[in-house]
Amino acid sequence: MKNEYSLLNNVDIDLSQYMIEEVSELEKKKMMKKFMNSKGKRGFWSKNKVLAAAVAVFLVVNLGVHGDKVFAAATSFKLNINTWVGLNNKYEKYSMEVGKTLQGKNTKLTLNEFFTDSSRVIVNFNITRGVNETFDNRVKLVPDVYIDGKKVERSSDYIGAGVTQVEGKTDESNAILEIEGKDLQLRNKEHVKLVFAALAKECGVSDSEFTYSFDYDGTSYKNASKVIKVNKDIIIGESKLSISEVTVTPDRVLISGTSKGFSGWAITKDVDYYYDIVEENNKSLPMKEQIGKGAFYYRTEEFKDVNKLRIIPYTFNKIATNTTSVDRDGRTKYILEDKIITVELK
Repeated sequence: MKNEYSLLNNVDIDLSQYMIEEVSELEKKKMMKKFMNSKGKRGFWSKNKVLAAAVAVFLVVNLGVHGDKVFAAATSFKLNINTWVGLNNKYEKYSMEVGKTLQGKNTKLTLNEFFTDSSRVIVNFNITRGVNETFDNRVKLVPDVYIDGKKVERSSDYIGAGVTQVEGKTDESNAILEIEGKDLQLRNKEHVKLVFAALAKECGVSDSEFTYSFDYDGTSYKNASKVIKVNKDIIIGESKLSISEVTVTPDRVLISGTSKGFSGWAITKDVDYYYDIVEENNKSLPMKEQIGKGAFYYRTEEFKDVNKLRIIPYTFNKIATNTTSVDRDGRTKYILEDKIITVELK
């Protein structure tokens, strides 16, 4: 049998720290569905356990000193931007098909799809390089992005990357790259220019050899999104959690606001107050960031139709206010009932 770990495309992993289990075909399918639904690009598996199958599907890893998030895909699995962002319904497609090929010296680059919203840029392209080479050089393959003549500044070093082999071609790869941008003041229609400058330099050609220019219409995605104004605060002494608005998009729900003296993670040091964000059945939502730092969760199958969310502040120190005590991890957790913020998403 072919070593299943060879399909993980040059990912350096110490397998001795994991417990390896054999799984059935049914369990493999369940695992794939669960992974595609989880979309945990920022939230990685917490248990030291990897289910290894006869054919490897996905393994999420956290690589690099800059926090690049990458997953390597088995060569038989094909991606597009719709599946990348978790929109698996074929009738819900918000990316734009480009289908234009450029070539410089011995490298051919075909831009398949493009997508952007107010916070990220995603490109899908084929390149005449093997999977390992594409994977290893993913940082150099990130294009400079210009929208209406203004360069998009990256808000972090985050790079989401999915790399697969083009069927029947060992020297051609399909790649999806996602970066985060700031100050993306998008209208419904924008002129986009993508300059693969690092690739051009590597090939010894001018930037123009690997520059794409086209008009992008994001109207359908914007029309399928809505902004719910909240403008509510939770204030306790000098600590303040402010919620300005909640944006519901086809694939994500984003919570905008600021936080001072509050944390969404109970492990944060020097913080007395925390919060949990739950849906109408009191199930915690899988938040990928904290309020004030771009908080959002993916609308996976499990959380696609959340109609109400609540932001519940709590502390481990009993204070003189309307609280409900709940035991947690050996400590008493005090929920501040009179300061809960409820947001209707309907």
